[in-house]
Amino acid sequence: MQKKHLLEYIALRIFCFTVKALPVPLTIRAGRKIGLLATPFIKKRIELAHSNLQIAFGDTLSFKERNKIIRSLLSLLGEGLIESIVFNTKEIEQNITVEGMELLENALAMKKGAIILGPHFGQWELAGFVFGSYLKNASTVYKSLKNPFVNSYLIKKRQESNLTLIQSKNGLRQVFASLKKGSMVVILFDQNAGRDGLPVNFFGSTAFTYSAPAVFALKTGCPVLPAYTIKDSGFRKHRLVIKEPFPLIRTGDKEKDLMANTQQYNDFIESLVRKHPDQWFGWLHNRWKIPGTR
Repeated sequence: MQKKHLLEYIALRIFCFTVKALPVPLTIRAGRKIGLLATPFIKKRIELAHSNLQIAFGDTLSFKERNKIIRSLLSLLGEGLIESIVFNTKEIEQNITVEGMELLENALAMKKGAIILGPHFGQWELAGFVFGSYLKNASTVYKSLKNPFVNSYLIKKRQESNLTLIQSKNGLRQVFASLKKGSMVVILFDQNAGRDGLPVNFFGSTAFTYSAPAVFALKTGCPVLPAYTIKDSGFRKHRLVIKEPFPLIRTGDKEKDLMANTQQYNDFIESLVRKHPDQWFGWLHNRWKIPGTR
């Protein structure tokens, strides 16, 4: 296994070196094609995406319409792969329009910290560069990869954004500590939480969802703000959109409050995905998997 991991790491480094040696416009366009060319190698993911779109939209989308969404998504995924290699902080103002940063600043002024809650949407990795550039002591929660060599390399790359990285496994104390210091923490919220998740509604079906953001909000009173990146018209143009904080639902019934707050987080992501289904990578993820099933 270690040999396989090492070979994967070497291949990644060679790929990154090659990408950086070529003109950016060429590599971005190539990235889009790479995303589309990956289709035969990820047939199970493509089938899953069709199934997920069927769950979400039923018969309102034809096979052709679902396929168009998936192809657009794969193209965006390939482009995102290249952006993750070539993007740097000097390009923020030129390539990313930011909306709602004052909402986050107002939330942080409450001195309770703040959670930015977002989906794997658009070029979400670029948001880290914006937050790291605008704010001090900002953090993001990440999930380690199985390949330790690749994981270490990606951590170094992500640290270029000036964000502090908090590993999702056993990272609750660090998140609480960051919020207590009045800092912002980014949490990507749209993946299947498994048997530890809450069974809340998402596109009309049960989706097991992480309870941690609602737990943090109820325990600390920190504001939770939805945010997302979206691809704009124009070459390498993106928008980071930050919205008003969610109202904190607090009735005194802990279980009901956890469910209610988590449900409104899911509702926001659902409304966003309905508007831009071709920019949500969750279609390639088993979002509606029931714990204990294959």
